[in-house]
Amino acid sequence: FGELLISSGFVLLDDVKWISFHSGYDFGYLLKVLTCSPLPAEESKFFDQLKMYFPCIYDIKYLMKSIKNLKGGLQDIADDLQVSRIGPQHQAGSDSLLTATTFFKMRQRFFDDKIDDQKYLRQIEPKIKLPCTSILR
Repeated sequence: FGELLISSGFVLLDDVKWISFHSGYDFGYLLKVLTCSPLPAEESKFFDQLKMYFPCIYDIKYLMKSIKNLKGGLQDIADDLQVSRIGPQHQAGSDSLLTATTFFKMRQRFFDDKIDDQKYLRQIEPKIKLPCTSILR
């Protein structure tokens, strides 16, 4: 799977934008698959790998930290923003479409259609703590 992902054109490119919700574990898994190795024990090395394979990630859960009244899960946020779901909840296609539509609605309503990359790029949730080190931010 890792080889297919690398050859797909979805990774390692600055012009591919990844939009996610609460995606720390997801990107950790993808990095493990892409590298065929355990995740780095040091946070800085994890983020170096993340930046190389996924140079442009936006995580809605992290963006929400700057928006006072948005709280909850993806469906709660979509409901607050009056974004309609197409398809059943917890199905990959439906969740992906809802994530993208919610991101663009948030960007329009709260960020004047421009996300500050210095503040939000590659900031992913959840923050995961291991016994000796933190690997995800």
